[in-house]
Amino acid sequence: QDAIGDIADEGFEPTAMNSSAKEFLSRAINDYNEMFKTNYGVDSKSFQNYYRDLAGRVIKQDVDLLIVVGMFLTGFDAPTLNTLYVDKNLRYHGLMQAFSRTNRIYDATKTFGNIVTFRD
Repeated sequence: QDAIGDIADEGFEPTAMNSSAKEFLSRAINDYNEMFKTNYGVDSKSFQNYYRDLAGRVIKQDVDLLIVVGMFLTGFDAPTLNTLYVDKNLRYHGLMQAFSRTNRIYDATKTFGNIVTFRD
């Protein structure tokens, strides 16, 4: 996300992260590996496979809560997603993309989406 709230197209390279962020991501992926009996890591190819696996599990409802900073806000569709909590300033295309994550009707079980924002 840039300074005015636009979200760049999805694309993430773990090798560009600082060591603290990379350690945090590594711990999160290790927890994921333990929970789902997988073997992903923070190297580029392994991370992309982790991302695809995680996206599939969100869609299949194997993952109930997903906390993101910039990923999964654009170009991702999970029809069962019903609530988005936002704690960043979003504008223009980024705002529409992020808020649209919840606006799909899904059978009789989901007739609307919810947006909870912590920003003005």
